[in-house]
Amino acid sequence: MNLKNCIYVLLFLSNSLISNNITKAYNALSIYDYFKAKNLFYKSYKKNKAEAAYGLAIIYYRTDNPFSNIDSAAKYINSCLVNFKDTVSYNQFKINNNSISQLKYDIGNKGFNVYCNNTSIDSINHFLNYFPFASETNLKAAYYNRDAQLYQKIINSQKSDTVKAFILSYPESIFLGNAKKLYDDFQYHELTSTSNINSYKIFLKKHPTNINCIDAEQNLFSLTQQLKNEDSLYLYIEKYASVNTKDYAWKYLYSSTVKNYSKQNLENFLIKYPNYPFKDLISKELQLTERLLIPFKNSHSLYGYIDTLGNWIIPPKFDDASNFCEGLASVCKNDSCFYINKEGEYISENKFDEVEDYKDGFAIVKNNGIYYLINRTGQVISKPYAEINEISEGLYVCKQGDKYGAINTKGEEVIPFIYNKLGNFKNGFAYYYTTLYGLVSSQNIRLEAEWEWVSNVDTNQILIVKKDKKYGLINTNNTTVLNIDYDYITPCQNGIYLIVKNNLYGFYNALQSCFVTSIEFNYTTNYTPNDYTNGKYFKLHKNEEVALIDANGRYSIPFGMYSNLFFAKCDIIRIQKNNKYSFVDRKLKPITTLEFDKATDFENNIAIVKKSSNTMLLNQTGSIYYTIKNGDIVKINETCYKTVNENGLIGLINSNGEILLQNQYNSLEIINSNLIRFEKDQSVFLFNIKTKELKNL
Repeated sequence: MNLKNCIYVLLFLSNSLISNNITKAYNALSIYDYFKAKNLFYKSYKKNKAEAAYGLAIIYYRTDNPFSNIDSAAKYINSCLVNFKDTVSYNQFKINNNSISQLKYDIGNKGFNVYCNNTSIDSINHFLNYFPFASETNLKAAYYNRDAQLYQKIINSQKSDTVKAFILSYPESIFLGNAKKLYDDFQYHELTSTSNINSYKIFLKKHPTNINCIDAEQNLFSLTQQLKNEDSLYLYIEKYASVNTKDYAWKYLYSSTVKNYSKQNLENFLIKYPNYPFKDLISKELQLTERLLIPFKNSHSLYGYIDTLGNWIIPPKFDDASNFCEGLASVCKNDSCFYINKEGEYISENKFDEVEDYKDGFAIVKNNGIYYLINRTGQVISKPYAEINEISEGLYVCKQGDKYGAINTKGEEVIPFIYNKLGNFKNGFAYYYTTLYGLVSSQNIRLEAEWEWVSNVDTNQILIVKKDKKYGLINTNNTTVLNIDYDYITPCQNGIYLIVKNNLYGFYNALQSCFVTSIEFNYTTNYTPNDYTNGKYFKLHKNEEVALIDANGRYSIPFGMYSNLFFAKCDIIRIQKNNKYSFVDRKLKPITTLEFDKATDFENNIAIVKKSSNTMLLNQTGSIYYTIKNGDIVKINETCYKTVNENGLIGLINSNGEILLQNQYNSLEIINSNLIRFEKDQSVFLFNIKTKELKNL
């Protein structure tokens, strides 16, 4: 045998020996001979890394042997993960993707229990460094626990430099947003601890982007001007204001005093402050309050503003435009939004991504996903928030981080930012949610969270609550109005509630603390509360029959007469029988003899009915006084109806059935109660209902 062949034989014998060692190792492991198994796995590790590493990981993971060591287990399961190739068969030792994944999961969990139950930062970091393959849940928990400790340390430090080091070291921390706010707060307090004028000046110069700049500016103004209320501000203007500050102080007084720019409010301001130096601006505002401007779209889909006569006052140049509110309107152009006055002038150079209408002198705007409050001059008066909801009873519900609270129109925090949810205020209260629902007043007085759900508070200070999957009624003093014992409750009208239990319903009068009906009628979710009652009459369903009673429980329509019935605000009742509709009064006297295929309820003494291909207007005497053949009629406001003929062309009639415009237009758009925009063959028209004038624009 030559040398080459001898080498081949030796290599074969060596590989066979190693393979045999692996087999022996797993056999030893199966009978818990850990000493032998460990030695054999080590001997085989160089040539059979995946198989040997897997076996060693098992030995070091188990606690029934002297070699138990979770760090070593982590080392070898990681080696197995690196060297394992699914193309190689390991079935002999039951090594596969599933078994490796399970062992990795077990080792990771054990590592988490060993190192993360010890709450030291070093221990948690050890886990994160040595067990990167642990489950996502455990890794997230470890990162959270570590960062929570670090975050608490920087809170305790009260130093901005410490916070900055955290931000730089842990840019992906879940506490990064909180830390950034903390960084700004610490900077603010470090430089303004003396609370004097100079300290606020230095702060604003050094940190112009700090979130507390608004506070600094407000405090600087307050300290400089010594202002506490309207009277003290006026006193400052008269006695202390310099040339450099007087104009600003006057404008501040004007904007903070006149919230709603009505004619009356403007005149009252001039009466109270006759020496106001910008009377010309108020005179202009007074003139503009009398001017009604309407957003209008031309044939090129650009918006401008017209007067009631159809004259262009502000040329069409905007991509979108809103109605004027408190003398200002929002317009959009090239994906940016602005506010303009009635002369078409921008109130400031600030651009926004989204804007809302002014209310009580303030508006909500959004830039780069952040919300702010601005005043009538376009000045930002609040901190940035993740969310600002529409003003409700003088408060804005806002979101800061992941918590909700509320601010007033001065941007001051009134309700602390501690809630997971916070509803808008209604009748003095808003619901809040932590782990359960509670109630908080606009004065920050709380009913503790103890319910699964709560409704808004109604005008009678009553609300619906849910507890243990049951509904009841309480008042804002937390006194029970109706026991929490029902499957569902929903408000109707005039203090009436629809009560459901065991799929049966009845009506409860909360003001009189009594049931209008017993709970014995068949409940269905197909109807809204307005379908069940109009506050005057109550619809009852029982065994596929329907009846109508009044508020005293007296039957107006007994069961068995009609397949369905509907009520309007008047005493005329729409009835259905055999898929046909007609009308009766509350004494069951027929209003119509005709039976219609479709019918609406009476509104303003008029109902729209349809029979075959004819659509008609019906008055309360049962008379048809307008008919369109092969067409349709749609109510558009209190005085006018749209008519659509068989060709889809639109016309206009009034509530008397008088034809105002023939059916020749392609579309219409309601501008206000008197003006309607029509389009025809790429031409735009303005129709004045009052004057019956049609103007081609």
